Amino acid sequence: MSVELNIRYYNSTYKDMVKKIFFALLLGIFGVIFFAQYDTWTHKKIIILLQKIAQNYLGSNFLCTIESINFFYPSLILNDVEMRSVDSDAWVWRCKKCEITCSWIQLLCKGSMDQYVIINEFECTSRVDNFYLAIESHFMSMMQKSLLPFSVELKSIIFKNSHFYAYDEAYNSEISLFFNSSSLRIGHQIKTMMSIVDGQIKYNKENYIENITTDVSFSIEYIDDKLNVESQVAGAFVLSHMANQGGCYITGGWKSDRGRFSVRNAYSSLVIDPIIITERELRINAHFPLPYVARCCMNSITDQAVDGTMQCSVKICRGAECTVDGQIVIEDVKFNNYHMCDAGKIIFGRHNNEWKMRLALTRYNQEYTGVGYWDEHTKKGEFIVKNITEIYSHALSQWRVKPHKFFAHFIAEQGSITSNYETIITNTLSDEQRCLKGNFSFAHNLFIAQGLLDQSQFFVDMTILPQFVVNQCSYKDKEEKQLIMIQSMNDNQHILGSISFPFIRSLINDVLHYDIQAEGSIDVDMQYCQKKIFADITLHDATIRLPQTYNFVDGCNVHCVYDMVNGLAVLENLAISLHTGNVNCLRATASFDKYGSLVFAHAPIILDHCLLNIKQDLFAIISGNLLFSKVPSSSSRVVGNIIIDKAQLKENLFSGVIQNQLLSYTHSVFSFPHVSLQCDLGIETESPICVDTGFLQTNAQVNLRIQKDTQDPSVVGSVILNSGILKFPYKPLYISKGVITFFPGQLFDPTIELVARNKIKKYDVILQVEGSLLTHHIALDATPLLSEEQIVGLLLVGAEENSLNSMMPALIVQNLKSFIFSNNQSSFFDKYFKPLLGSFNINLVPSFTDQTGRGGLRGALEIAVDDRWHAIIQKNFSLTEDTKFELEFFLSDDITLRAIRDERRDLGGEVEMRWKF
Repeated sequence: MSVELNIRYYNSTYKDMVKKIFFALLLGIFGVIFFAQYDTWTHKKIIILLQKIAQNYLGSNFLCTIESINFFYPSLILNDVEMRSVDSDAWVWRCKKCEITCSWIQLLCKGSMDQYVIINEFECTSRVDNFYLAIESHFMSMMQKSLLPFSVELKSIIFKNSHFYAYDEAYNSEISLFFNSSSLRIGHQIKTMMSIVDGQIKYNKENYIENITTDVSFSIEYIDDKLNVESQVAGAFVLSHMANQGGCYITGGWKSDRGRFSVRNAYSSLVIDPIIITERELRINAHFPLPYVARCCMNSITDQAVDGTMQCSVKICRGAECTVDGQIVIEDVKFNNYHMCDAGKIIFGRHNNEWKMRLALTRYNQEYTGVGYWDEHTKKGEFIVKNITEIYSHALSQWRVKPHKFFAHFIAEQGSITSNYETIITNTLSDEQRCLKGNFSFAHNLFIAQGLLDQSQFFVDMTILPQFVVNQCSYKDKEEKQLIMIQSMNDNQHILGSISFPFIRSLINDVLHYDIQAEGSIDVDMQYCQKKIFADITLHDATIRLPQTYNFVDGCNVHCVYDMVNGLAVLENLAISLHTGNVNCLRATASFDKYGSLVFAHAPIILDHCLLNIKQDLFAIISGNLLFSKVPSSSSRVVGNIIIDKAQLKENLFSGVIQNQLLSYTHSVFSFPHVSLQCDLGIETESPICVDTGFLQTNAQVNLRIQKDTQDPSVVGSVILNSGILKFPYKPLYISKGVITFFPGQLFDPTIELVARNKIKKYDVILQVEGSLLTHHIALDATPLLSEEQIVGLLLVGAEENSLNSMMPALIVQNLKSFIFSNNQSSFFDKYFKPLLGSFNINLVPSFTDQTGRGGLRGALEIAVDDRWHAIIQKNFSLTEDTKFELEFFLSDDITLRAIRDERRDLGGEVEMRWKF
């Protein structure tokens, strides 16, 4: 009995001991596990394990630090995680913190754990090769292999404050996206919601798309080992080169192996709809403005010189051959507001690595066609262009290219381009023809062209990149005479050249139909340094006749500096010597934009005793200073003062025709075609202008100011006549007052005041002109009182009585207006007055008045001995005894003595005295 009790006691004690040992062991294991969670050695071993898994299965190098580990409720928190490609720097991703949680129960029940991942401040960088992300294979491996040493299934992954960056070195492009996303596995699908909060796409380090804010939802599922993706996209972004119309919206979706997307801006000026992607093909239809294309090509957001619209449609088959079919249509294309074409169409296609294309271009009913091809394997292509209809240009309106008279053949091979061309230009007025033919080549940044213009030879050799350099340029006429010679020196930065004026003269004559009438040559010494051009320009044995004047240029020197980067040109020490006079400018500055348009200018000019003339009517020596200026957002402007040192006018100063000629001459000197030029010019005389015509002799003092626009000037000021005479046949009238006044708005209708008077016989004769050039009044007055016909008779022949009757004086009075304001007084004087004059001062005065009672024709012969002695003989030709004699002596202006023998032969005398009260 006691034995049994002892056995039972020992068994009970053994069991208690085993339980205690097991509990202690279990407690020890849990204790070890608990304390191992915080042990650095354990952390290092886990990191080494993760690194091996990353290197063996994920092809990457792994770095991290462990913040915490929980073995009981499986979780792992990693800090400063970095995963980098083993082979190269193709990709790398890192994050500040990564939390991974799992469940032991799921491992015991399912044989794998559900894994939940939260990633904070994720950054990923990947290279793009052939339009594929280098990190793509790594991500696919991550989906299939976990960093944990047992089977896991990714249940969810969350990215917070993440950044993705990819770059393509071949195309020099990059994409950057800032996003947050959440992915959840549901069954065999992984559904993801991504919110892109910002992003941009760059090319050549410049933004093309920016401010990307888009919501993307997509689901990924493997069906029969085939990846199936469905997604929806809705968001907005900004096209950087669309200026204020750059805001665009994108919508679309992808399902299985096909998708459809649409992009448009708020103004519908840019529409890319639809974008259809299927397993077989890619189709795109687009409509957008050409300025956007130009800004993208020039990589500039400023306004471009090109204008118009473009439509394109492309179809790409996604097979092994990758065939391409499409067309591009451009409409209403302008360049710097110059109309380039109404419509252009290029149809292209690719098959078996060979591209074929057709071109059709229309401009003002002018048509061009072209065909071409390109072989991707041989890197060789050809393109042929010719005209179908007649070609002309408004700048060369008289020259036309007849149909099929223009031909160009381009060949591209191994990075070089060669071309043969030929065209015949016909003058529509003279049927003269010019033939231009030759060839050019472009390879390794070297451009070489040679050919014939009729029988003249030209040759051009220049380097395009990295900097533009003219190595050699020559042009010879049919007699092998050198007209142009430009030669680069050994360092390619020093160029010497000479351009003959016969070439310049023929060029201007052909283009502008104007004969510049110049001889000699222009010598150029140019240097290129640090993207600046320095040039000294000199006229060599040159004579250049100035338009509309007998003066000519016989010398010129100037030093030029042009900054190619900033588009800034500076002229220093400009000295132009004329046959009579000099023109100087110490420093002139001009700034141009990238299209060659003038933005800023400042050019002070000094004139020194320069001869100007208008045909043979006006000859003047002028001096003065002018300032030509231009500021941004404003028209060009010329201000200054012109001093007329001395001048002679051989036409009537009161003539409207002469005034128009003077103003049109000023317009031609200071205005440029199709350019708005504001002006503020003061014109005054140092010495009075000498006016000498057949009727008017005077000296004129000028003080005018020309303002506003040279196309429509406003003239203010006056022309004052300092004494002078109006030369009538019998006696002149002396000018006591003469003023021509210009007011704003009355350019061709100035106010005129003219007073001329003289003592003729016993009469004080006064001529007055008042009013304006177009509406004026002419008054003739005499003391003692005479009619206008009698005054005209007195001015013409010195007869104040009705000896001329009313017919001829009335004729003269009617033409007096035209006479005073005529622009050709010499001809008028010769026609109307000169026949009344003779070599001697003896005037025959016919009278057609009715001599009732005495009958017959009466006549008078007036003899002027001098200013004081006059004799008159009156005779009735029907009665021989009817003769009257008068002899007058002007004792003074107010006393006249007269002796008379009448028809009855009676003698008498008179004394005439005049008093003024």
